[in-house]
Amino acid sequence: MSGQAGDRLPFPSRGGEGEVPLPDAASSPSAGWRAGVVLPLPEPHAARLRAVRAGAGDPLASVPAHLTLVTGAVVSDWDAVREHVRAVAAVTPPAEVGFRGAATFRPLTPVVYAPVATGERWCRSLHAALQAGPLDGDPAYPFVPHVTLAHGVDEAVLDGLMESQTGVEFSFRADRLALYADAGDGLWRPLGEHPLLGA
Repeated sequence: MSGQAGDRLPFPSRGGEGEVPLPDAASSPSAGWRAGVVLPLPEPHAARLRAVRAGAGDPLASVPAHLTLVTGAVVSDWDAVREHVRAVAAVTPPAEVGFRGAATFRPLTPVVYAPVATGERWCRSLHAALQAGPLDGDPAYPFVPHVTLAHGVDEAVLDGLMESQTGVEFSFRADRLALYADAGDGLWRPLGEHPLLGA
């Protein structure tokens, strides 16, 4: 999860050769762990994006496809974080989020991503609402709504992705938030999903 750095840490995932084993959901994360909030992408988009990343040789290809909204906030009160995410979800309406083409964070980070073309303002408003209260912090990178296509692979591969994904468009209905916790061991543990219930 990150604003511009692609997926610096793996999400837990289920099954499959080379995937990160899924630990038990962190029902009681500890103070000092980091929080992440994402929009999970549904099928068939998740499978296609996983195939794109795997085809590029991305070692994090098994990371479930997502759009990161908040990451890296060090949490002192997880009950407050859960309630905050639930409260934001309760007043946020679902929205269509569309992507078009490819862009890159190079030379800052070796990432090629699918930029948001439809729903960017909605994503930014949701990011701002989430990054308040117990999730307030100083992010390492400015928020750029996107889905990672490849991270940390050869420059030539990233160049090829930029070209091959130029005309690709897809969209999904964003209707839930997923909350994760990282204990500093490189695994983002799922804490639950919250449906977007706003009118």
